[in-house]
Amino acid sequence: MRVIKTKSVASVELAEVEISLDELQVFEIALNYVTKSLDEKEIEKIFGATKNELEGIREDVEKAAIKCREQNLETALA
Repeated sequence: MRVIKTKSVASVELAEVEISLDELQVFEIALNYVTKSLDEKEIEKIFGATKNELEGIREDVEKAAIKCREQNLETALA
């Protein structure tokens, strides 16, 4: 993983990073496990976020992983 740049937008810290598809898939699997295995209180205690917030992050990671796989397939078929 490589950090390209960071910036603040309003009260949100953003980072532009370059990561491998394998790393992205690990994040996706880990977030899926956490949101299915832990209850709301455990999630808030460990992550400082609600279960809904983590599920939203998981969905974003999943969409990014799908997009990467589609792009890799397109490249392979070209």
